[in-house]
Amino acid sequence: MTTTIAHEARVRVLDKTRVLVFALKAGGTAKTSSCTSLAAILGARGYKVLVIDLDPQCNSSQVLGYGKFRPGQKGITDVMKEDVELQDAVFPARYLVDDIDPDDPDAAYELIENVFIVPGNVDDPDIDETERLLNDPKYADSYWIRDGLADMDGQWDAVLIDCPATYGRATVTAFVALDKNVDGEVIPPILCTFKEGGALVRLEKKLQEIRDLRKYAVKGIQPRMKNILVCCAPNSQFGMAEHRRTLAEIQEEYSDQLLPLVHWSGEVPKIYRDECPVPILVPNSMPAQEYNKVATALGFPRRAA
Repeated sequence: MTTTIAHEARVRVLDKTRVLVFALKAGGTAKTSSCTSLAAILGARGYKVLVIDLDPQCNSSQVLGYGKFRPGQKGITDVMKEDVELQDAVFPARYLVDDIDPDDPDAAYELIENVFIVPGNVDDPDIDETERLLNDPKYADSYWIRDGLADMDGQWDAVLIDCPATYGRATVTAFVALDKNVDGEVIPPILCTFKEGGALVRLEKKLQEIRDLRKYAVKGIQPRMKNILVCCAPNSQFGMAEHRRTLAEIQEEYSDQLLPLVHWSGEVPKIYRDECPVPILVPNSMPAQEYNKVATALGFPRRAA
């Protein structure tokens, strides 16, 4: 991270950093599209945002401009191996605006205002070995994200963590970052199928297990699911009886925790090919408008210029 970037990222508006962990033990539930969409919206609203990509698929990294690393660039696995500190693997988020020139690939991107990322390198052989790395005593322990954020205290209004679809060591380290020094929560993005409904129960059980462990409790680590984000909600163009039935069940069971719905849209899958988050790629689309409502419901109003 250059001196200029570090200076730009140093002013926090909020009294406490908000840490939002996007996690659910189910694949394809819109964790990445939700994480990157909200990051872009919060940045545009004037908040300093850091995204941490823990998923070995590195999808948030691709959407935010780092589908390919330049030679020597550091990423999330370098932090796990303790080759660099978390703050030394922070890069400005960006989106693709032009064809990539192999001689000057960075020229094809524009920066995303106020948004930064600790990216994962999908071509790094170690990216699929993160569980092994984090279980090896010679590498980072369970507190590496928590401690890394503490080292950057005061820099970020919001830290958004995109987790893999497991509750392995990588995801647990994100949960462990939710201590008394931050305003944090786990947000599960879910689809409207019975599978995801059951996954919510398992998530609550996992968070309770962590809260019950004394080694975490004495440090004020109390991860909780405060809000639920329903994505690909059925609408007039999408959804069968099963989707509507599951949505009704979720609304009944979790009515006081539901964020504004994000309905199905064919625009969302384009973010990977176009390397651009939804609110920038299609700012007037239904999902962009709905993610703006989610940001407001989470307590991030637009800041005065």
